[in-house]
Amino acid sequence: MAYLKRMIGVPDGTDERAFPADSIAGDPQTERFRRNVSLGRSMTNETLVNQALTFARQTEARIAELNARIRQLEALTQTDELTGLLNRRGFGEIVSRNLQSAARYEETGLLAYIDLNGFKEVNDRFGHNSGDEVLRAVGSYLAKSIRSTDYAARLGGDEFAILFVRAEHKRARERARELARGISEIEVACNGTTISVSASLGLAAYNGDTEAESLIERADRAMYADKQHGGRAARLTTHG
Repeated sequence: MAYLKRMIGVPDGTDERAFPADSIAGDPQTERFRRNVSLGRSMTNETLVNQALTFARQTEARIAELNARIRQLEALTQTDELTGLLNRRGFGEIVSRNLQSAARYEETGLLAYIDLNGFKEVNDRFGHNSGDEVLRAVGSYLAKSIRSTDYAARLGGDEFAILFVRAEHKRARERARELARGISEIEVACNGTTISVSASLGLAAYNGDTEAESLIERADRAMYADKQHGGRAARLTTHG
């Protein structure tokens, strides 16, 4: 705005509030300004200044509006609609970003994969709407239970993940097991019946040398191994 004022010769100290902004699209004054300038028609300096500043303010407002919309759409592409957690795409970007940070600053952390046990039976017995309520409850629990610096995601179906950022490995493992046990305490009421599930847990630590594909593969493999053993990882004590 300041550059435009200098360019068209607005005196310093001019009150910009004298030039209110309306919508850009279809604004008669803006269109008239464009036509007059393009046709080379003469206008008084005051009229030129007024129209130029109004057009500039409208343009700035429109750009700010579009940028806000872009940020909103970007957030939607990275968010799971059902739970409000990160989705697989958003979580993948977070993992990559934090592994880059770990390589640069020699940080450590932990990736936890969580898979709900018995979730198919919930859908079969009580319907998918009840299953969705269970997923929302788990998502809400994880979102409220992690640190503000950590990240929780629903990767799809009944699979969730947590990235413990800048965390000491032993403490992060203990915390992941606490969260997995907490999931088994969640109860969702449905038509006079209480629905509950348990969780299988897969853990993979990372440091500055870890690659994203390797980290995810190790956590996923550990989670399936735990599921085959009846979710034993979630039953371990915090000192296990």
